[in-house]
Parts: sequence; C-alpha cells; structure tokens
Amino acid sequence: MAQEKIFPTPVDWDELYPGRFLKASDFKGKQVTLKISGIRLEELIGDKGAQIKGIISFDKTEKQLALNKTNGICLKEMFGKKVQEWVGKRVTLFPTVWNGEDAIRIYGSPEIEADKEITISLPRKRPFAMTMHSTRAAPPAAGSANGVAPAANGAAGGGKTLPPSAQSIETIRAAQTLDALAKARKSVWGLYAAANADVPLDVDAAANEHREALEQRAQE
Repeated sequence: MAQEKIFPTPVDWDELYPGRFLKASDFKGKQVTLKISGIRLEELIGDKGAQIKGIISFDKTEKQLALNKTNGICLKEMFGKKVQEWVGKRVTLFPTVWNGEDAIRIYGSPEIEADKEITISLPRKRPFAMTMHSTRAAPPAAGSANGVAPAANGAAGGGKTLPPSAQSIETIRAAQTLDALAKARKSVWGLYAAANADVPLDVDAAANEHREALEQRAQE
C-alpha cells in the first residue's frame, strides 16, 4: 500500500495553489538571495492571453521567476544586456505590495560593489528611480563576536533609535506631491543614515510605490 504523502499545514492563501513559479508568500516577509542557473523564453497564458516571458531558474530551488519589465530592467542595470552572462550571478529578491497586489521585486545583489541608483522606464508611465543595493556581507564590527555586532536597547549603529517601519511609511504616504515625497524621503532616509542602518525593505518599497502612484496621478 502506497504511503500517504504528508503536506505542511498551509498558512498563506497562495499555499493552497502551489505552482512552478515563485510567489511573494514564499519569502515569508524576508529577502532571499538566489543564484541564477538558467534563462530562457517561454509563452505563458495569463489574464492578458498568451505572452512571451523571460523565465529565470535558480540553484537549490525548483521554483522559477517569470520576469516582468521592472525586474528585467533591474537585472540589466546590475549585470548588463547579455542575459546569458547573468547565469551564475546572485540576485537578492524580496516580497512587497505593488499597485495593491503582492509582488516580488529585486533588492540588489552581492555581485555589485556599491548601491546603484537606476531609472525604470515603462510604456505610458513616467520614469521612476529605484536603488539596487549591494548585499555583500559587511565586515564584522569592532568589538563584535562571531561577526554579530552588539545591540543596545534596540538601537542601531550610532546609538540612535530608529522609527518603526509603519511610522516611516505613514510619513511617506502622507506626501501629496512629488516634491513633498522627495522631502519626506530625504527626511526618513536621513534617520536611517544617521543610525548607520539600512532602510527597511517595506519602507523602500512603499516609497517606490507611492512615487509611481503620484506620477500616474499627475498624468491624469
């Protein structure tokens, strides 16, 4: 008698419909770095009918990533236009919400030496900026043990306490114009820079999404 397969108890709605492609829920709210093992074209059937998409495969997982234009531009800006040279490169992905839908975005890569500002230009939309982050491991801080820097009372480097992500996002989304958003972003980013800390993924994603919404509103 064949042994019955035992599956984990689903927590997220997406887990009820497993498939071959990565979903935002697979990341459990965290960024993940994967090594690209292959790139090819494939015709996929979706809500808009048949479309030819770039398909990215990775080491150590059977799940693949169907490339949208934004993520494709991010990879090109980091690794160049010759896509087969992307094979072997590591890319850091993270889950976010884009235009009200769960999405996977590219945070950066350990392959780049420093953060890089890029411009995303999509049809019928104003160009907007994104930051590709260098996700190389930082050298151990002085006085740290096993590469883990000591923390003091929830404070980041420099001894300054950071605002909660929700507070930072609220500040960003309160901006009603692109100029106001630029000022809010500068203020929020300054708090993290003063504390020698990275901007949280959800704050970075909220700023990009709100900027896109404001740009679309300006075109109407």
